[in-house]
Amino acid sequence: MSDSTFFVSKAALRNLKHSAQHRVSGVPSAHLSEALASALGFRTYAALRAALDGRVTVEVPKPSNARMVRRLQELGYNAMPDLRLVPEFEHSYSPFRNFPLSKKRSVRWMGWRNLMVAAINAGLEQRLFGLEPSDNWWPGGNPHSQLCKRHVYRVEIEDGHTAVASVNAISGDELSINVVLDPRHEGIEPDRFNGLRDGDAHAHAWVERRLGAWVQDGGEDFSCKRAVQPWLAQLKIDTKGYSDQGSFFM
Repeated sequence: MSDSTFFVSKAALRNLKHSAQHRVSGVPSAHLSEALASALGFRTYAALRAALDGRVTVEVPKPSNARMVRRLQELGYNAMPDLRLVPEFEHSYSPFRNFPLSKKRSVRWMGWRNLMVAAINAGLEQRLFGLEPSDNWWPGGNPHSQLCKRHVYRVEIEDGHTAVASVNAISGDELSINVVLDPRHEGIEPDRFNGLRDGDAHAHAWVERRLGAWVQDGGEDFSCKRAVQPWLAQLKIDTKGYSDQGSFFM
């Protein structure tokens, strides 16, 4: 997928609309839904809902406030100022500064990306978790993030390689996922990684689910043996209903 798209679920649509409702007054719910659909590149809200029918997520353009405001003006809200009703996810967010998403696709970034995508895909295939908020189905999981307990699971990677991953839910309906490639023994706990003596590589990331479905930007959280990194980086692993890069929230 390109940097200009991301994936939304029905829950993400509700949360994006709720966010917009706090930033504008006097717009009925139905009109706000139509404007949100336009912000996401659809002619109507019905078309957006139809695209999601039978699917957990759908790939759409990142939200555009310009399209959203233009649609509201078409619906008769001519005095509507140039508002920022929805986040456009063009950068990451922290209390200290906002910084643009990395455009770099280095060997290191691709190694981190591929190890994370393999672990997330395996968790989805094993129905341990889903891409909507509260889809925490693993043993010890709970719809309420604060009640979840960490779970460890196995990941199969091509060429006979395996990995062990752990998943837990944190605030904001995000998932925290750690993964260790080719662990040295059965007792390795991925979120307590003790260095490359535990395995050939380790990666960690947070998966956003409240406002969309993506792996939060943060490829620096990665360590890998030098001889393994080129092999890991060249793997072709497609995501399954989520983006491999998106805004980081702190």
